[in-house]
Amino acid sequence: MTAVPPATPTPAPAPLAAFRAAVRDDAAARGRALLVVRLAVALYLLELLPNLVRPHVLPDEPTLSIFQKAPGGGSVGRLLGTPRAVFWTVLAGIAIGALIQAFVLVTRPDERRARALTWATIAVMLGPFGLIPLVVVLEYPAQALACVPGTAFVLWLLHHGQRFSRVPLAMLLVAFSWGALIVFGLGRAASNLAFGTVNGFVGEGNGKASLSAQLKSQYRVMDVVVVHLGVVNALLVAAGVVLLLVLFRHRLTDAVTGLVVGAAIGLGYNLVESVLFIRLYGSLSAFNGATGGFEYWIRQSVGLLGGQVAFGALLGAGIGVAAQARRRGGRRRAALTAFAAATTGAIATEVLSAWLSHLVHDHIDIGSPFDTLIVSPFLWLLPQAPFILVTAVLLVLGTRARAAAARAGVTAETAAGPAVTRQEAPFLIDPALRFWTLAGTWRLHGWNGMRALSRLQAAQLDLAAWHWRHLDDADGPAREEGDALRAKVMRLKARAGAAPAPPAAPHPGQATP
Repeated sequence: MTAVPPATPTPAPAPLAAFRAAVRDDAAARGRALLVVRLAVALYLLELLPNLVRPHVLPDEPTLSIFQKAPGGGSVGRLLGTPRAVFWTVLAGIAIGALIQAFVLVTRPDERRARALTWATIAVMLGPFGLIPLVVVLEYPAQALACVPGTAFVLWLLHHGQRFSRVPLAMLLVAFSWGALIVFGLGRAASNLAFGTVNGFVGEGNGKASLSAQLKSQYRVMDVVVVHLGVVNALLVAAGVVLLLVLFRHRLTDAVTGLVVGAAIGLGYNLVESVLFIRLYGSLSAFNGATGGFEYWIRQSVGLLGGQVAFGALLGAGIGVAAQARRRGGRRRAALTAFAAATTGAIATEVLSAWLSHLVHDHIDIGSPFDTLIVSPFLWLLPQAPFILVTAVLLVLGTRARAAAARAGVTAETAAGPAVTRQEAPFLIDPALRFWTLAGTWRLHGWNGMRALSRLQAAQLDLAAWHWRHLDDADGPAREEGDALRAKVMRLKARAGAAPAPPAAPHPGQATP
């Protein structure tokens, strides 16, 4: 495949225009998105009402437990409480969203106004939850900046590690934002309420109990909250994966897409959680022996691809498999199995790793280099190992299915027209050939030539993916989509100055000029 630099550089489309083109904006997609938002808000309200009627353990407890000031404040308060301004903003957003929906129901506006009102409803109902992680990040900027390099590397890996038909970068960034803002914000708000509710019912009458009984009660409360947080986070990650699969177009809906999107959501959550826990354990190191540096080592170094990233990937892959199932029963079984596995893995990581650590640390020095570098990371990753293995198997199987689909799609498109020629086909179905061709193009024509060739190959792979998605139906809107993808490929060819008859494919590993 030959690529020469364009004679006249053409500016790339504006990011906002490209984002709008990638997002579905029809009534069906907006309706499903609004349904997901309503369910998320309903989940929060279901947490709020029991907290209002809980028994009060202390005589001076506020009406809502999230307004209780934690001893010492600071990062402990960020973990267990919700700022009053954020709480009232959340309630105001829910009320405004409900009023907008009522207005739409009564007035029945035209399509353009209905579209604007729907997106406004989604923004005002979910947006305030994002204030919780934003407060954490802005409160501790040094910890946040320390977490940027590792997080950016994993995002790069998720985007460039896909060998066929990449998930659009815009979709990946939205998934990351959903995890950082909505999953963390709404999940933390719900779990903070659950902590107060469970503590009220479990700890009722503890005011006159012994210290040991009170501590035992608090351990029971924390066990329930760990389970609650695992379930709520999995629900919100699943909601994000479904929402993005519904809203974004021009991509394959399979195990690999779901895995990448779910991992990006988990990565966003992990960023904010890491900032909070690095600060929290750094301030409590004198009491529990853990340090902020150790938390950084666990969450942003050796275990960066574990934890929420791994379980988000597992859940997303299961939803992708469910989306491909033809029967409703198969879809339900795949989605519920993935949800149960991700939830169980998240809970086991917190519970079993702590139990194993308690057993092992009776025989080794806590905080020693051997413990910090090897033992503690191993004990944290050990409960996750079976789930990470299942995720890796799903990734391998999904990649093989994509490779077969890419071969079939490229072959079909080669016979259909000039968008993919016989000389280009071997490069598209072999990732190694594509890599060495890009490397050779970079050596001869620099970054501009390499980027032009990379965009062309990505568009051709999207066209091949279109054949897979529309094996049974290539008429009507599907045909229009295919024609649009072919037109995009031809524009990129003209823009990049690609030769109409590239040379035959070389032996794998040989760069082609």
